[in-house]
Amino acid sequence: MISELRTFSAAARLGSFAAAAERVGLTQSAVSAQIRRLEQELGHALFERTGRSVTLSAAGHLSLGHAENILALFDKMRDPAADIVVHGRLRVGAISTTHTTILAPAVASLRVNYPALTLHIVPGVSMGLMDRLDAGELDAVIIVRPPFGLMPHLGWHPLVRQHFVLVVPAHLPPDDWRQIIISQPFIRYDRRSFGGRTVDRFLQAQGFVPNTAIETEEVHAILQMVASDMGVAIVPYILAVRAMPNIRVVPLGEHTILREIGVLTMLSWTSPALDALIAHLVQACPGDELPSDARAGEQAP
Repeated sequence: MISELRTFSAAARLGSFAAAAERVGLTQSAVSAQIRRLEQELGHALFERTGRSVTLSAAGHLSLGHAENILALFDKMRDPAADIVVHGRLRVGAISTTHTTILAPAVASLRVNYPALTLHIVPGVSMGLMDRLDAGELDAVIIVRPPFGLMPHLGWHPLVRQHFVLVVPAHLPPDDWRQIIISQPFIRYDRRSFGGRTVDRFLQAQGFVPNTAIETEEVHAILQMVASDMGVAIVPYILAVRAMPNIRVVPLGEHTILREIGVLTMLSWTSPALDALIAHLVQACPGDELPSDARAGEQAP
């Protein structure tokens, strides 16, 4: 019956069965048949027919408003989120490597869809952001999944897994990745960060004691240092790696080191705004991040 109501509304607004047929994508005879069925169901004529033109009958005028209300309610039933007004302010913590690769495109589309929503973005490292979430200072944090179990009051929403790769100055002669780590100054991903702990466990498992020259938690700074010929590093493969000049990506052989990026929230609190943010973050994320050039060990452009 919804189809008949849509046809009735179109014919009433356009004043012609032919125009209504074009609007709803039916033949004129199909429109006439739908109107007749609707009139039979209601028990009264909706139109007064004079030649090729049609005008609403008195009963048709009364019925049109009811029909369009039913159609509006039906459309809302198909999209329950349409009735939810997403507004307010969200306090979102995010590690630096997600700001341009995940957060920026997600926020851009979020603002288009929900202009009444404002966000306060707080940078930080995963552990510190977790503490601020737990203290109620933040509504959600985008972090590396901790290497330990989460407390039961926290909710984890996975976004993307990122592979770790070895990055070296572009001029460095090709060599086995193990030999490179042993022979070159090593720029270490800060061991206080979850990602840095992952790298440290990998190095220990391989029995490596690299010549650590610098230690920092800023991946973008590490990439700049490698490009400036200050050493080599193991970092998560992010878009910045591909865009950085003067570096080469070296795969770690058969070894797979991963970190998972996701959104951490408090299970005791949610809102339409938070749900919308998480949905847009998921949409902004590709699959697992390890492009073909990282597998092949090609130079980053």
